[in-house]
Amino acid sequence: FFRHSFTMGGASSSQRAVDQILAPLSTSATAALEADTNGDNTKIAQALANAQQLQARAKVGVIRCDYEYAPTRGDTGTSSTFLSSEIRTVEGWTFEAVQRGPDPATGEYPASEFRLVKGNGEKDLYWTKNWEAIPNRSGYVQVKSKPAGNKHTEGYFEEADYTNGQVYRYEPSVIKQKIEATVKELSSLGVCGIVADVGYSQQFQSSVVKMTSKPVMLSSLQQLCLLSRMWDLENDPKKKIIVCCANSVTFDRHLMIPAGIPQVNVVVVGMENNKFGNWVAGGNSFSRLAANAFNEASVEEALDCVCKAAEEEVAKIKAAGGTVVAFCQECAELPAYSNGIRRRLKLPCYDTSTAIEFLQAGAGLGFYSAYMM
Repeated sequence: FFRHSFTMGGASSSQRAVDQILAPLSTSATAALEADTNGDNTKIAQALANAQQLQARAKVGVIRCDYEYAPTRGDTGTSSTFLSSEIRTVEGWTFEAVQRGPDPATGEYPASEFRLVKGNGEKDLYWTKNWEAIPNRSGYVQVKSKPAGNKHTEGYFEEADYTNGQVYRYEPSVIKQKIEATVKELSSLGVCGIVADVGYSQQFQSSVVKMTSKPVMLSSLQQLCLLSRMWDLENDPKKKIIVCCANSVTFDRHLMIPAGIPQVNVVVVGMENNKFGNWVAGGNSFSRLAANAFNEASVEEALDCVCKAAEEEVAKIKAAGGTVVAFCQECAELPAYSNGIRRRLKLPCYDTSTAIEFLQAGAGLGFYSAYMM
């Protein structure tokens, strides 16, 4: 995907730039291979076969929520983010259901609902688009009155939508069964770990980890368990990790931040008041460049507002006498901007991709390690 349509003298300008970026790794890996084989062709062939075997084991398994949009590179929901992946959408596990999360008191899963027709007879375009994205749905029921329950299981819509419109519902037990079936399918395909394409799936971590023998890291926020100890946060409340999310209003820090992380050291910054947050809330699909935007949103145009929000929060913390030690991007659509934050703010920035790379590093090829295997 690095290749670009511009070509100059055979190789594209993009390809030549990538060759320069990767040159130090290529030089180092070549020297390491030479040292471990002494240039023996038989040993080189065996090292290549072994290395390719390890690379094949670094395939990641992704559970996607039932939400129809075109993810851009950096988002866990697209194969362009990975060298090797298996991605499966979990039928019925909508973005709204992921936001609701399981009941923390009982562990019961949330219900999900699709409103195809509103109570006034008007077609619901958002829910219809999501519904039609998966053919031959199963396990749902049509409901004619609003289900009662707590915030995890109650009906999503107004009473009139049930009595006069058309609403389909997946019960909590069905959602859990479909997630478990998807996790088992991915596990059977030899993936190195299970991840998800929505940051709110952090709320399902303790449940999904019991469904497989594979390592599970559903959210970038799992990295906070390591980061908090890397900077000894619990002994210095002035040290801060900034968690960036699409919407801080719907972000329940007591459910999302892993247990044992000092809350005083975590600052949550939402993007709900800028273009990025508005586009995410609207379900817009991001193009890379503004000139190519097909749904208004683009990574190019959102970059400045995401970085500006990060810069303003760093300045605010410094003014209060604190120190920012790192960023952690909670939203799975934010990794596209991590390089921007790293370069502009000169601070470490962790996201879903760094979490996934950690899983892959444990199973795949390490260029630092011996080619004698």
